[in-house]
Amino acid sequence: MAPSMDAAPKTSDAAPKIRVVCGLTGLELCEVEPSSAWKLPNLIAAVSVATTIPGRAMRLLLGSSPMKPGALPAQMVAANASVRLRLVRVDPHWGAHKLEEVLEELVADPGGGPKLSLGTADRAIALAAVQHSGAMLFRCSEELLHDKELVLAAVRENGRNLTFAPEALQRDREVVLAAVRSDGETLSLVRKEFQDDREVVEAALEEDGEAIRHASIVLRQDRAMLLAAIQRTAAAFRHVPTLLQRDKAFCVAAARVNGDALHYAPQDIRSDKDFALAVQAYWAGKGDAQPHPSTSMRRAGTHLTKDKAPPQRSY
Repeated sequence: MAPSMDAAPKTSDAAPKIRVVCGLTGLELCEVEPSSAWKLPNLIAAVSVATTIPGRAMRLLLGSSPMKPGALPAQMVAANASVRLRLVRVDPHWGAHKLEEVLEELVADPGGGPKLSLGTADRAIALAAVQHSGAMLFRCSEELLHDKELVLAAVRENGRNLTFAPEALQRDREVVLAAVRSDGETLSLVRKEFQDDREVVEAALEEDGEAIRHASIVLRQDRAMLLAAIQRTAAAFRHVPTLLQRDKAFCVAAARVNGDALHYAPQDIRSDKDFALAVQAYWAGKGDAQPHPSTSMRRAGTHLTKDKAPPQRSY
């Protein structure tokens, strides 16, 4: 998945923030405020102080790539920046470059060639490797593939790595929840019983509202579930049943949880006064939900007229 760069709405310049989460559990470990003069050793030292993890026993990842030596990237130290890094624990006593050699071979030949010999004796190396790239499961022995902690780390790196897990762990609810929380689209890969599991679907929608299209028929008809999807991603409106897309009450409710629903509602609904007021209320902060950080902010005075309405979409 792409590196997480959350840009908060600019009200006034604020200090940049770097959130560090555990690559193994996904839990937040600390938050630090870097200065523009920081280099990688400064960041490692700050994280070490905040977490009590020695610098030589950690590796910091931006996306799936280790942080590079030298000055921090400009986007990490810019005003208002909010960046998420993953921390991977490594054994400082490992042989020189052992982990790097494993990762280099994975990158050089991710889908073919002989598998690396990562058996139970190499579990620590494998655990660190799957936090860099969960696809490293492809290189693990059958014994390691049944290691739940290893598989959990892999799906937290990218939910779609669930496909590398053995069937027993693909049926494991904890593993499935971790996978869809990492990538909502993973809902398309899970077993049908999980696509009908409200908690699993809700977890997927928190990451990507459009994942609603992979839910069971029953949940795709559930108004509360559909509104949760639209709240997270306005484009999820495209996956709403046709009758509800033309239901004024539903459309008004959708606009009150995400004003960008105006881009997907039918033309006659967009021209409706109650719908326009619902959109205005949302962007004025008086709707039924607050804008998600990933959405673009609108002016509170949004006003819909026929000549300014978004182009008609086909359904």
